[in-house]
Amino acid sequence: MKKRTCRFLVNATFALGLMIVAASAARAGDPIVGRWKLDVGKSKLVPSLSPPRAQTEAYRELPSGEIQLELTRIDDRGTSVSMILTWPAGGGVVQDPRGSLPKGVTAVETLLAPGDWYVTFLTDGKQTMTMHKVISRDKKVMRQTLKGVDPQGRYVEQIQVLYRQ
Repeated sequence: MKKRTCRFLVNATFALGLMIVAASAARAGDPIVGRWKLDVGKSKLVPSLSPPRAQTEAYRELPSGEIQLELTRIDDRGTSVSMILTWPAGGGVVQDPRGSLPKGVTAVETLLAPGDWYVTFLTDGKQTMTMHKVISRDKKVMRQTLKGVDPQGRYVEQIQVLYRQ
């Protein structure tokens, strides 16, 4: 009985420590925070995903403990489109206050480690795409790898390279 109690206490203490570290990392400021510009030439864009001519992403921490993304892109017709999304700094369901995401699409941001995010996109509750966002060690480059199904139902992989501005 004593061994089980000790093992439980050790495991509980370890789990609590991990939660404190994760919470501290989220409060300390994630390296994703800042302004990023897509380098179209260095990216591997997929035509069926309507790649942009230009794109900027501005991430900031809000006093509410959330991260806000303001994404602005110029599409292939030269039209500028902007959206604002927010989610808890420790990861969670993405809020879309302007209704910018396509109908039926939701997203969940998962914080793997500071500067390492995994986004799951669902359409009508079914996973259709993932995006892995990784910030380089020098905090100057963000690589976003999208994998999933395009609007025509084909598997695609797109790599976006963004530079800190």
